[in-house]
Amino acid sequence: HPFPSPSAAVSLAPSFEIGFAKSSLKSSKRMPKIDRSNLWSGYISDAWKRLGAWERISMVNSMAGFMLTYVLPDAILEKFSMGKKYSDNKDPIQITKNIWQIMYWGYVNSTVIKGKDGTLLLHSCPTFTKQTILDLKKLGPVGAIVVPSIAHDEYAHAFKEKFPEAKVYCPEKIVEEIKKGLPVEGAIEHSKELENYGIQGSLDCDSWCVFHDCFLKIKTETLEGKSINALLSCCGIGNTPRSIFTPIQLLLGFEGLRIFRQFALLFTKDMKAARDYTKKVAAIPNVDLVVFQHGVPLKGKAANAKIKDALISRSLFSI
Repeated sequence: HPFPSPSAAVSLAPSFEIGFAKSSLKSSKRMPKIDRSNLWSGYISDAWKRLGAWERISMVNSMAGFMLTYVLPDAILEKFSMGKKYSDNKDPIQITKNIWQIMYWGYVNSTVIKGKDGTLLLHSCPTFTKQTILDLKKLGPVGAIVVPSIAHDEYAHAFKEKFPEAKVYCPEKIVEEIKKGLPVEGAIEHSKELENYGIQGSLDCDSWCVFHDCFLKIKTETLEGKSINALLSCCGIGNTPRSIFTPIQLLLGFEGLRIFRQFALLFTKDMKAARDYTKKVAAIPNVDLVVFQHGVPLKGKAANAKIKDALISRSLFSI
């Protein structure tokens, strides 16, 4: 089985201050800020070296589109206390008896898992807002925080400050890096405590992705009480419905069941390994639910089988 058992087997503090709107809460103290811009520039530099001429054109298109569509407008709005850091999160959506997802920034999911002891695990912490804190309190006390990768670390330190008793976990290969900004209890791969939340194992993405993210296998129950196996996806593999009303996202390769094109260009170091990985995930038996860090869940018998057909392309015309 590709998932080693946790028993067998922190956010990185961001490089900028987090703004809080009137609807948000300020934590009592600040964790140290860690500048990791060198890591990101290194990823982009390495990607440029391994890409062909046409792929480089696609990369420039994707980066320019991302800057013009998201980064620059948000930087301008932030001057007026607006933008993604000030936007409200969506209300929690219940997926199973003990799993909810909270969408933030309009395209990122935070996954909340309620453990056997009644505490909550936050996977990819959402924007730190007053309403989200109230929503979480209705579900239970926060007992664990999972930082899945350096791409999903921005608000974990704020939640750790708000809930100091919560223990922080992350993939083994980024433990030392994350410890620069947060105390880390342990690696996901070896933390038996996560079994409290139904986490039965992990499958890392190291063969194809520069991020040290992973799929998690989770034992849960449907809303009707049926016991099922679920997967929580790594970053980069998502399932976002296509729509004629979001043409920019379509052109950026951020729609459909796929490894998003911008992710494929910048962070996918081996395309064949990426394809082999999707087939490996698709072949895991008895999985009836897949939830994503980006996009909507896949549900039903052998839901993960669809992942083998996920689009993976670095081409500008892979829409």
